[in-house]
This record gives sequence, structure tokens and C-alpha cells, in this order.
Amino acid sequence: MDDFCNQWESLWQQVPQLPSTMGERRSKSRMHLSEVMTIAIAFHGSGYKTFKEFYTLHVLQSWRGAFPNSVSYTRFVELMPWCLIAIAFLEVRSLKQ
Repeated sequence: MDDFCNQWESLWQQVPQLPSTMGERRSKSRMHLSEVMTIAIAFHGSGYKTFKEFYTLHVLQSWRGAFPNSVSYTRFVELMPWCLIAIAFLEVRSLKQ
């Protein structure tokens, strides 16, 4: 996932971005894109019914060693749209292989 995200971020920086609206800013996250993607993808195979339950009961408690820079559930939900396009691209890429 780290290798894919490094490639993705370098490609994404080359794409012309839409102009931001006044006052809009995206704060830097403690978590890396690859960590957010890994957790979002792991949820789908986890068996948990809700993402909140998965994140608060499993990730924050059992995976603390793997994700030492974990953020609160609320902050993580704010980060999820950040990885949406990258996950879609990863899926399309895997279908072509």
C-alpha cells in the first residue's frame, strides 16, 4: 500500500487542481494516506457491521502498535474522503491486471 500511495501522490500532484474556495484549507494529518486506505479496506473484510464499531473497538485498541499515529474516530471519518479517489483508482488498476 505504501508503494502505491507514493506513486499515487506523485501522480495526483501533477493533476491541475480546482481552485479552492475562500477560507478552505486542508490541515495536515498525522496519518498517512496508506494508513487511512489500509484501515478503510480492512473494514470491508472485518465482519463488523459499522465502521465506528470497527475503528473504536478494533483499530484503536488492537492495532495501536501498527498505527501509532491513529486519530480519533471523528477525525478519521473526516480523512476518509481523502482516500476515496485513490481507492477507486487502486480498484480499477487491479481489475486491469
